Amino acid sequence: MDNSTQGYSHNPLTNPVSVLIVARPGRTREGLRALLRTIPRIAIVSQVDQGPAALERVTQQRSTLVLLDSKFPFEEEMWTALKQIKAAWPETRCIVVVDNIHQQQMAQAAGANGVLLKGFAAETLSMTIDEVLKRVDGSSVGFA
Repeated sequence: MDNSTQGYSHNPLTNPVSVLIVARPGRTREGLRALLRTIPRIAIVSQVDQGPAALERVTQQRSTLVLLDSKFPFEEEMWTALKQIKAAWPETRCIVVVDNIHQQQMAQAAGANGVLLKGFAAETLSMTIDEVLKRVDGSSVGFA
């Protein structure tokens, strides 16, 4: 089994999913954490608030999924972190929560497996996670 499919050949919808949240402390991060807690198979591994810390944490903990908030003091830091995570660990799935269409396009270009526009319904997060994890090839899902 090659590295890109390792951990995804079994049923990703029933196995525990480790998640790293990359977001500044505040309402958005707490909201994402609360939404993730409603999904039974999710095990939130950790939270970081900087791009470089995200890459380090993914390297240490091998999170299945990284959930990134586009709201960084320096937006470019988030896109750089996403590109670095996808380059170092292509099997790690990344979903980006964005504020606008421009950020959606940036997320796609940086390698996001899924993008959610802020204001999404709770069910949309769960469905997006399911779709992202189902795709063994790591391709992107429809952007909500």
